[in-house]
Amino acid sequence: MTHEERNTYVAIFTNLFVMGYFIMRLIRLDGEGAFDAPDGLAVWAQTVLWIIPASIVMTIVLTIVFNILFAIATREESPSFVVDERDKMIGRRGMMATIFVASGGFILALIALAFGWTAFFALNVILFAFAGGDLFGSLFKLFFYRRGY
Repeated sequence: MTHEERNTYVAIFTNLFVMGYFIMRLIRLDGEGAFDAPDGLAVWAQTVLWIIPASIVMTIVLTIVFNILFAIATREESPSFVVDERDKMIGRRGMMATIFVASGGFILALIALAFGWTAFFALNVILFAFAGGDLFGSLFKLFFYRRGY
């Protein structure tokens, strides 16, 4: 398993964990009526602004821990961090998949706004499209790593 493939596994796990937490938090805040007040979008934005750095820190920590545990388990003395042409190609394909899904979500949010849906709904569509795009891109990369090219 290459270094990039290990990082992809960590990205998938982090994405699922953070988005699961965010969904639970949204449900709890909505149950409390936090989004019904005039500052409902501000509450949503504060939650998102807190989640972004937390997910970045979580990704960094989990990547380091996972790579250390992997090195201990496989007894690799010096892991290779070389990124070859295959890794670059797979990374580009994953990024294209991410951009495709995120763009589709953005367009869907614009359509929802045009048909009278709330800004709260549109912002959630955009956020979940970005998260879904990241997840889909990571899964796409993992597919190509497992496929062999």
